[in-house]
Amino acid sequence: MTLQRAGGLKLDPAVAAWQKQAATNTAALTKKQRADRVRVRVKYDLDQKLKDVIEAEAKKADTSASQMAAFLLSYAVYQLKHDPSIRAAISESTSPSSTMRFGFNLDAPENWANDYNGDIQRGQ
Repeated sequence: MTLQRAGGLKLDPAVAAWQKQAATNTAALTKKQRADRVRVRVKYDLDQKLKDVIEAEAKKADTSASQMAAFLLSYAVYQLKHDPSIRAAISESTSPSSTMRFGFNLDAPENWANDYNGDIQRGQ
């Protein structure tokens, strides 16, 4: 019987267990490292035109596109909780999904997309 190497070096199980239990020295973390520990990164599929609008608005506000997107999402969630017309727009914009993972697809109404298309074309 010959042993085959599966690839890579493996830590001693005792060392691996010790590393899992070791406390992080939070005093030694940089400000960015501390901020990164509480931040959550997400990935969403966006229409290129919508991405362009977010980047343009971020440039106007002299901030990052990520911060502008987070701000706009926060506003949208606030509106979702306080404006019943958003729920109506969601139910009007659903269509059956062809995947088994989700029951419905949700697409933004055409008039919303046309509205921000004008902003891109005018350079606003």
